[in-house]
Amino acid sequence: MSKEIKVVNCTAVELKNLIKESVKQELATLTNNNQQQPTTKLLTRTEVCDILQINPSTLWKWTKEEKLPCHRIGNRVYYKLKEVEECLTKSI
Repeated sequence: MSKEIKVVNCTAVELKNLIKESVKQELATLTNNNQQQPTTKLLTRTEVCDILQINPSTLWKWTKEEKLPCHRIGNRVYYKLKEVEECLTKSI
């Protein structure tokens, strides 16, 4: 299906404004859809240590003390980026 738009008696400025408003509406719709579906980035221990500039032993201690929650998938341990950022803001 193709949509046809016929522009009759429209100045260049009016056409520009129509296109501008249509693009704004479409971008707002896309932005709202992306905000409703947040993506969760998982980080490895090494990545978390690099971000926080700490030793793996410190990360292990913080995880054991439940200062920084971890998520296990099989034998691997991951940390959510959002939770790592929240941990930083809590400690400040």
